[in-house]
Amino acid sequence: MKTKFTILLFLLLSFQKGKSQLNLNFITNFTSACEVTPSPVLNFTPFSSANIISWHWNFGDGDTSIMEMPSHTYSVPGFYTITLIASDGIETDTLIRTNYISIFPKPIVDFIYNINGDTVQFIDQTLGTISQWNWDLGNSTTSNYANPVTTYPYPPDSCYDVTLSVINNFGCMASLTKNDYICINSTTSINEIKNNSISIYPSPITNNQKLTVKVKGLEKIVVYDVLGSLIQLPTISKNENEIIFETNQLNKGVYFLRLLFDDKTAVTKKIVVQ
Repeated sequence: MKTKFTILLFLLLSFQKGKSQLNLNFITNFTSACEVTPSPVLNFTPFSSANIISWHWNFGDGDTSIMEMPSHTYSVPGFYTITLIASDGIETDTLIRTNYISIFPKPIVDFIYNINGDTVQFIDQTLGTISQWNWDLGNSTTSNYANPVTTYPYPPDSCYDVTLSVINNFGCMASLTKNDYICINSTTSINEIKNNSISIYPSPITNNQKLTVKVKGLEKIVVYDVLGSLIQLPTISKNENEIIFETNQLNKGVYFLRLLFDDKTAVTKKIVVQ
């Protein structure tokens, strides 16, 4: 009987020795984040019911630490498994949390544009699955569409910055600004057929003469100076083929006439006041 009790006690002690009593656990200040620069700092705080004297952390990206409460950063998006091995000098315990940290990729922003007549369409070329768009088209116009369409104010010889900010399906944001991306060139005709049929006289003009613009389908004319300021010219007469302006308020210099047609196209012409 004594022999059986001794064997039972030995097995019980062996079982208790093989079972860890450290009760390891840890927390972090976050478990998921977006890829940003600089990378967010991840702080680890361990817990145990024992008096731990040694720690060994594996952060899942090849880096390790023997500090009790280490900090770590991840430079590459991915899912990372955290392994903690701790000892109180007698027992050793291991805690593994698979894919515990998630670093999500940020969007790689890019865009292009196409010109169709008098309008400009921007086309999102961002890599990744995008859920939100925020465009600043540089002409006081914003848009939340993926591929917005806009027009640009005149005078010509002006350039506009365009900015696209996006948020992907992970909630990560990125933006791109292209400086002087859209430039309006006064020598570029939007509609060559209309451009060749427009008659503006006299040219050049003095500020005591009447300015006549003749072309079919004309709806409106907007006048700008070289600084882009809108100039209000008194209209003497107007019909669908001709507009006559009074010009006595114009100083000497260069001005741009923005001709708007009833088919929603437009042409810009330059005049010189002597």
